[in-house]
Amino acid sequence: MKRDTKNRGFTLIEVLVTLVLLTIGMLALVAMQSRGIQFTADSVARNNAIMLANEMMETMRANPTARDAYLFEALPADDDCEDEEDVEASDVANQMACWGEKARTLLPGTTGDGGEAQAVRNNFYTCRSKQLDACDAGDGSAVEIQVAWRSVGERCRDGDGAGDDDPFICTLRLRGEL
Repeated sequence: MKRDTKNRGFTLIEVLVTLVLLTIGMLALVAMQSRGIQFTADSVARNNAIMLANEMMETMRANPTARDAYLFEALPADDDCEDEEDVEASDVANQMACWGEKARTLLPGTTGDGGEAQAVRNNFYTCRSKQLDACDAGDGSAVEIQVAWRSVGERCRDGDGAGDDDPFICTLRLRGEL
């Protein structure tokens, strides 16, 4: 009887190389998954910022006689929103309180008493203006609304990180005519 001298199987080296390659591939998939989660969270924050800015613009358009009452320089730390469902158009203070509560709920980094949350809230404003990035007190028919949030991991802008110049604070600015 003749013995078969051909090997039928894998050597230990081949198995180890295969395991290393599979491990590298799995680690790459895990890294891609975590980046996907970061991008999704950023997309949700951007969509919420657009919704909030549009809501403020439409609220101001609905009550043109009180448009200057909607102007502010920073998002307050907290307000008391009384029954958001039944807010009258003339109750600007309660509209602003409800909008601020919604902003603190939907946008990351806006809640709390710490310096980081205060820096994010300081990047909120609503003003009248004649040109982009220039608020003119009581002047201009255009309104500029800026909302802000803290990024999950990506830098949103250049900055040294001191105070309100944090590179991880993202802003969205909406301009429109009333």
